[in-house]
Amino acid sequence: MLQILLVLAANLILMLSAFCQSKVPLPDSTVLALRKGMTGFQNRYHSPSVVLAIVHEDQIIFGEATGYLDISQQIPANLDAQYSLQSLTKVFTATMFMQLIQQQKLRLDDPVKKYVPEFKADGQSAKQAQTTLLQLATHTSGLPRNSPADIQFTKQIDRWILAQSPEKAIEAAPKKAFLQSLASIPKEYPDYQLLSYGNRHYSNLGYSLLGIALERAANTDYADYIIKRICQPLQMNNSAFYAESPTGKGVAKGYFYDEATHDFRQVPVFKPNSSLPAAGLYASARDIAKFISFQFQTNSTKADQVLSQKNRAMMQAFNIGWKPAYPYLVHEGAMLGYRCELVFNPDLKIGWVVLTNTTEFDFSRLNTYISGLLQPVFSSKPVSDLTKFTGTYQLAGGNDSLRIGLKEGKLYSSYLAGVLPESSLEETGTGHFRGPGKSGYSISYEFIANSTCEVMVLNMGQLMWIRR
Repeated sequence: MLQILLVLAANLILMLSAFCQSKVPLPDSTVLALRKGMTGFQNRYHSPSVVLAIVHEDQIIFGEATGYLDISQQIPANLDAQYSLQSLTKVFTATMFMQLIQQQKLRLDDPVKKYVPEFKADGQSAKQAQTTLLQLATHTSGLPRNSPADIQFTKQIDRWILAQSPEKAIEAAPKKAFLQSLASIPKEYPDYQLLSYGNRHYSNLGYSLLGIALERAANTDYADYIIKRICQPLQMNNSAFYAESPTGKGVAKGYFYDEATHDFRQVPVFKPNSSLPAAGLYASARDIAKFISFQFQTNSTKADQVLSQKNRAMMQAFNIGWKPAYPYLVHEGAMLGYRCELVFNPDLKIGWVVLTNTTEFDFSRLNTYISGLLQPVFSSKPVSDLTKFTGTYQLAGGNDSLRIGLKEGKLYSSYLAGVLPESSLEETGTGHFRGPGKSGYSISYEFIANSTCEVMVLNMGQLMWIRR
């Protein structure tokens, strides 16, 4: 019996929330507000197109596109069109990292030099701390944002924007040049520097370096691995890497809005080269919606074969690939001609992706707008029927038990019966109650319900109790 309760308690911790949740479709008013918002933000930030896909659990509950993939050809945007994801690629690189850990091909704390001996930023002293793969994946390595090998890449962008030079392509550093630069790159910040919540010393260099380390550890091509081991198993069949900028009617062209002329300029071809693991993936909104759903799947053998639920949760908790914006996790992609963002709430199992083909776009305002529309629909509903709290609760992993009873519309607890006088519990918040107190001390009761509004767990006396 004790072992059964321990197993049940462990499962309940993963499954329960403080409230129960209800599955409802989006109200018509919410759909109309989302459409209005899409048009408004598209016009405000001068984007030729905006694609929005909103996911609840494993379903797209809202998916629409406005504007054009190609202005000159007037090709309408749609959910299946490919957009450059830029830095959103890093989440896929981070997933590859966790897959290789799951396959025991590497460890979180493996030094970068084990796989990329060209990396010299740690110095020569054996006593110096070795930069680890985990540091690269969490932007805590102290490395600068970009490699000095990317100087021409930076100049190409600046020339094109400021001098309107006719650049044929915007090229990140070739892989050979990037690897050569690793011998002389100093760290810009201390390792694991403490920053305010949600901030980090973001490093494109770090993720390019991580991608090279991973493909060497896996003994395979990075791009082939991502497509075959992540995208294809998740049925993300409209995702790809390109050595050259892709062509075709199904790919969004990137644009820069010129405030002086009030006109759009199509941006040059982008060649990711060494930055492929940091910014090279193209995908559609429908494909990214599948990737969001993958984050929510807790009892799926197919999802676990890609990456176990435990390792997905670890990525979210340790900010491996993800940036925290509680109660959401996010990642943005930004470069000349493209802006995108992925947002999801693991508890409510809702998320969305926004794809655009413009250079400037303020996602913080759009995300606040979308969240404000979705939270009232999907936020957990409180348990209002007091009878749902009543019953016998067994101490998790122990032999003690207590009863919660209902009398004359009030809840009563049998805890310390015969020691304390009978007194009703005082409600202090949703699912929260307080027992009789003395000199400022009282016993708190926190009831936790599952998704069907059935109370299953009581946190009381700093211990967990399971409802029989």
